[in-house]
Amino acid sequence: MLMRAGEPGKGMRRRFLSRPGTLAVAALFLLAFILSEGCAMGLSSPLVLFSEVHGTVLSGGKPVQGAELVQEVVWSDNKNDVPPAHTLSDAQGRFHFPVVEHRPGVLRAVPHQPVVLQKITIRHEGRDYTAWRHTRNSYEPNAELDGKPLNLECELTRAPDFEGTHYGICKAI
Repeated sequence: MLMRAGEPGKGMRRRFLSRPGTLAVAALFLLAFILSEGCAMGLSSPLVLFSEVHGTVLSGGKPVQGAELVQEVVWSDNKNDVPPAHTLSDAQGRFHFPVVEHRPGVLRAVPHQPVVLQKITIRHEGRDYTAWRHTRNSYEPNAELDGKPLNLECELTRAPDFEGTHYGICKAI
């Protein structure tokens, strides 16, 4: 059988058949790299949506006991995906929220830009105060303050304002 130029032959068929194998090997190599300890965040690492928060509620520089704090996180089309967390300030005005994490699913394997809306509201004596509003663009721990822990001082007499990339009456200390 004579083969004309441009007709697929055995040589072309071999190259074509070897391509899926090459792609499979490359995919396995990439998967091994992502799962390895050399990669900052593996596929199974949880997504940090809101880092751990420690803070103090003050009014005129004095601790406020019993202020209700509500932490909200919106990161998907389902606003109820992460239910709000509630806590009260203690006698020294201190409060704490644990880290908010979510299982990664396929998100670690799919390139995308995270957009996580964070909000903390303080309710005290019938009034709501915007304590913290921030848009987080990373799943890394403590990404809100470029790697520093979230330690906040929230002065109820302070007008909400921007401090860096976050807004509210709380300032990072």
